[in-house]
Amino acid sequence: MWVLLSSKLRTWVLLSVAVPLVSRLLRTVAASLEKRTGRTVITRVLAKAGDLTGRVARKGASKAATTATDAASGQKRAA
Repeated sequence: MWVLLSSKLRTWVLLSVAVPLVSRLLRTVAASLEKRTGRTVITRVLAKAGDLTGRVARKGASKAATTATDAASGQKRAA
């Protein structure tokens, strides 16, 4: 089945599914390690890598959104 998909579709599927999952996994591992061992170089690197991959995944969504929600107040504001 995977072979029958076009190369561009396979790339899109991998990026749309794999990047957010890897981001979530890296941030979860960083948080778990930090809870056990405290803040170390490894936890900082994992957290940064998770933030970077999450930023890449959200980049397209942020361009499409016309409003954003303020994290502190929960109110919508212009992007």
